[in-house]
Amino acid sequence: MNTQPLPTVRVFAPEQWGEVDRFANFYGGTYKFSDTEKRAVAGVRNHFQKAITLQSLAVKLKPGLDIDKKQLEERGYTPALNSHELSAVIEAAILELYSSLDCTVKVLHAVYGRGSRSFPGSTRRLFQNFEKVTGSFPDELKEAFRKADWYEGLLYLRDELTHLATGSCNLDHKTGVIQYMHLGMKLRGGVYVIEDVFAWLAEITNKLNGFMGSVFRVLNTTLKSTLVQQTCGFVEGRILLRYLDPTEPLTFDSGLCFAYQWFEKPENSTCPFVEQCGAYKRKMPPGIPTS
Repeated sequence: MNTQPLPTVRVFAPEQWGEVDRFANFYGGTYKFSDTEKRAVAGVRNHFQKAITLQSLAVKLKPGLDIDKKQLEERGYTPALNSHELSAVIEAAILELYSSLDCTVKVLHAVYGRGSRSFPGSTRRLFQNFEKVTGSFPDELKEAFRKADWYEGLLYLRDELTHLATGSCNLDHKTGVIQYMHLGMKLRGGVYVIEDVFAWLAEITNKLNGFMGSVFRVLNTTLKSTLVQQTCGFVEGRILLRYLDPTEPLTFDSGLCFAYQWFEKPENSTCPFVEQCGAYKRKMPPGIPTS
């Protein structure tokens, strides 16, 4: 019989949150999204994190290109399996980045679609026509779209890679730079080539991250001043909760402790953070209405 105590886990870590995380944790106090719209909110971060994971995997696959080179030198031929695997992972990362952007636009439509005119439902059409959108769609968001000079290139890749075969990666052994090439696509009239695909991928990831940060920074200003439940963590399998106002500054000490109502009882394990937690010092009185 396993008698080991369940671990204590801290979940609430706002110092690690970006604008997307903040909105995802607090929007429920302001918006009553459909299940599809809730999935879009989660998808913004989930797809982006998958893209980051795939990029990390791509880095691990880079040494395999040496195997392809050795096969070519020794046999005069290589099936280029390592190039194929690396290219497939890079292309998957690109598609995940676009999926994250797709989810961002779905969230914008959920927030502003009903209060705006000429608000298209697709990502492509919104980027093409955002200047025509009127009503509640704010100018701050239009400015973020104006600065997205990277979008057309990412769109072209998404459209083509969705249906084409996998491209190829080639290592320059003198510089260590990896070139990506796809014979099925065109760039300025020639074969589609990205000379340094890892540098390009890092750049497009950073630009997309900056765009989403700008978008969700605006969305966070739309959140109402109301108490929203947050999970602090778990102690011996029991959940620790607090309530916070999303319009107020956010730190680990923010909000009002709710879980004290059970962990202060002598038969229960106490919260391990009571000595340093500001929320515990501001205990939430029973009966306060919440979201």
